[in-house]
Amino acid sequence: MPIRRYSILLTLFLLVIGTARAQECSTETGCETRFGGVIEAGDTSVHQRERKRISNIEVHFKFDNYDIDLQYMGNGASLHKFSRTIDSIGLSRIDSVVVVSKSSPEGVYEHNVMLAKRRAKTMHNYLLEHHPELSDRLYVRGDTESWPELRDYVVRDTLMKQSTIERVLAVIDADVNRGTKKWRMEQLPIYRYLRATYYPLLRNSSFFILYYEDKAVVFEPVEGVDVEHATPALDNEPKIEPKSFALKPSSVAAAPQGVDTEMWSRKLHVKSNALGWGFAITNAAVEVDIMKHLSVSVPLYYSAYNYFTETMKFRTLAVQPELRYWFKENNQKFFVGAHFGYAQYNLAVDGDYRYQDHGGNTPLLGGGLSVGYRMPIAKNNKWHVEFTVGAGVYRLHYDKFYNTPDTKDGMFVESVKRTYWGIDNVAVSFSYSFDLKKKGGKR
Repeated sequence: MPIRRYSILLTLFLLVIGTARAQECSTETGCETRFGGVIEAGDTSVHQRERKRISNIEVHFKFDNYDIDLQYMGNGASLHKFSRTIDSIGLSRIDSVVVVSKSSPEGVYEHNVMLAKRRAKTMHNYLLEHHPELSDRLYVRGDTESWPELRDYVVRDTLMKQSTIERVLAVIDADVNRGTKKWRMEQLPIYRYLRATYYPLLRNSSFFILYYEDKAVVFEPVEGVDVEHATPALDNEPKIEPKSFALKPSSVAAAPQGVDTEMWSRKLHVKSNALGWGFAITNAAVEVDIMKHLSVSVPLYYSAYNYFTETMKFRTLAVQPELRYWFKENNQKFFVGAHFGYAQYNLAVDGDYRYQDHGGNTPLLGGGLSVGYRMPIAKNNKWHVEFTVGAGVYRLHYDKFYNTPDTKDGMFVESVKRTYWGIDNVAVSFSYSFDLKKKGGKR
């Protein structure tokens, strides 16, 4: 009997609680329901935060360079577009900004990886300088060579024949080492077109802007369906890490065959031989690029001084113009040259004799071949050091005098005609380069 009494009391208690809850919902504007987002009480729409991405902004770099040139391939407009996009989205809605820098697949792989990292560092410094508000959401990294992007461009090319596209793809997809793959690419007849059309597009930093956008989702009421109240909050959604993003090159129309993009620009080099200055010979040289792989260098040497005493001197007026062939089409690194030599001279090395071109008007004439190497020594790629050694053959006609002090000429001994074979040029030169008119237009 007591158990039955307690059951009746419990039933009455639950009935009172249920009635009170029903009255509460009927007297208020409505009850709160959560379903994948936050909604207003009594509303049938749900406000969800949807993650979106913008990835159509790129900054491009010149060949073998990691400085930002705002005049190159629309970089100024691209960075302005990035700033406008950030402002239009609003800082509060931006999740992260990811910038991935790459290099084109040519040359030495290790150098290209380092080049991509330097481009990434340049972009990091630039963005922090112009957008310090992004410091805690900016992710910048250097990647590797852009083989996947090159493949994507080739697949979408509309000018190449299908058979040619298949040959290029066979090289790109081949399971061989990088050096072999690059060598095979260079042997393709279409390689010059690919390098002029697509390689400049691969030397880039790609921007990925991730942001949130509020989206209202309207649910239609369904009879007899009980909506589940408890769902995970959106804030528990796992965050996308930058490393998971896949690069997709922006769409570009293929350039016509033979169009030369701004891969290379003519330069004027002004330089001087440090070894010449070591012998107190004033010297300067000018070198100008004629075209890819070819340049002309014209050095001038002049000295009119004795070395400490009248019996030691190397007085000369010499010029040695040279045509150079560079193995790299940007006219850097190794070269071979063919030169012509002209020199008037008055030479004495503190020995018994002094040697002077016959009558003072019979200069040394001849020519020869040289080899050399030039490399940059400054980050702006303007300052270079150049090492050169050359040999040649020259026809000599000189007068021989006794090398006596306190006399104007010394006693004449004989006049000699002979042919010289041997080293005719040794130089360690430092140069500064100036950009001349660029070949072709910008892309």
